[in-house]
Amino acid sequence: MSDENKYGKKFLDNYMQVMGGAWRSDREEAALLADPTAYATEKGLPVTPGAVVKVDRTQPESLFTIDELVRDWTATPGEHILHIPVEELIGEADLTDNELETVAGGVNIVIACYVG
Repeated sequence: MSDENKYGKKFLDNYMQVMGGAWRSDREEAALLADPTAYATEKGLPVTPGAVVKVDRTQPESLFTIDELVRDWTATPGEHILHIPVEELIGEADLTDNELETVAGGVNIVIACYVG
C-alpha cells in the first residue's frame, strides 16, 4: 500500500475516532493510555510492526493539519506520535453549518477534531 493510500481518509477517520473516543469516554481514554500501541492497532491505525505509539497530550495553540498528523506519525522510525490533547480542540458548537458539512464530507484540510 502506498503512503498516499495508507495515510489518506481511512487514516484520518481512524485517528479522529481515537481522538474523539478519548475525549468522550473515560474508559476509552484509560485504555488508550494503558497501552497506546495496542489501542492504536486495534482502532485501525497503521502501526509499523515493532514500533511503539507515544501519546502526546500537549494542548496545541491551533488546530492540527493533516500534514502535521501524518508527519508526526511517520517522522521517527520505530515510533509513532499520536496527538490527543487533554481538552477537545473544537466542538460542534464552535462550527458553522457550512464547516460541519465540510468536515463531515472529509474535504477540510485542517483537522477540526469534531467527531459526532
